[in-house]
Amino acid sequence: MSLIGEERKQKILDLLELNGNVSSTELVQLFDVSKETVRRYLDELEGQAKLKKVYGGAVKPSVIFEESPYLERITLKREEKNQIGRQAAGLIRDGEVIFLDEGTTLLTVIPHLTQTGLTVLTHSFPAATLLMEQQNQGRFDGRILFLGGEISALHARCAGSMTETALGHYYIDKAFISVDGIHAEAGLTSLDDSKSAVSRKAISHATEVIVAADYTKLGHRFPYKLGDLEDVTFILCNQAPPTDWDEALAKHPLRWITP
Repeated sequence: MSLIGEERKQKILDLLELNGNVSSTELVQLFDVSKETVRRYLDELEGQAKLKKVYGGAVKPSVIFEESPYLERITLKREEKNQIGRQAAGLIRDGEVIFLDEGTTLLTVIPHLTQTGLTVLTHSFPAATLLMEQQNQGRFDGRILFLGGEISALHARCAGSMTETALGHYYIDKAFISVDGIHAEAGLTSLDDSKSAVSRKAISHATEVIVAADYTKLGHRFPYKLGDLEDVTFILCNQAPPTDWDEALAKHPLRWITP
């Protein structure tokens, strides 16, 4: 490795120390080199245990991404999530088959479901429970299909191959997807691999894909990929897209909806 190469690698480590993560695209622009060169730098640094490569870049080895427990997440950004849930329900039409991903934001869709003849697929225990409550109170007249599989008590959901297989038996009019991060280049990402696999299956079987996320998810990229922006029909967010997303969004026909 040349002296300039070593200097660039040290710069990568400095950026990781400062920000906790770094993107390959950022490094290509910073060093004015090819993606292959950046990939080589990251490979060498990972081999020295100085960073961990993730989709689209790298993170500090000490950075361990963990999804917060369900009971902790449900108290966060409650009003923002309710706004998004109301918007999401407004996109649904009578008689449609919809998929509700796990996640506290999508849970807020359910009280606003006034359509008739819906079929709702979900692997979220809280979503299924709330749908049953709404049905018992005469506020929901559709079908509820629970997608079983391996249970995560911490996150109150099922996931794994059984869940994916069950979901694979259906084609969906609208898939409502939860994410941990939305990035202009990396697309939709998550902190959990098993959750990501279920979301990817739903996206592949859906006519329309609706991503529901509050503004805190914008610009973040996590290790597990759910899909690209080109897979998305609508993004529901309580904030307009950042101005530096204009070029990326112009390439895709998706609609970004804010309150």
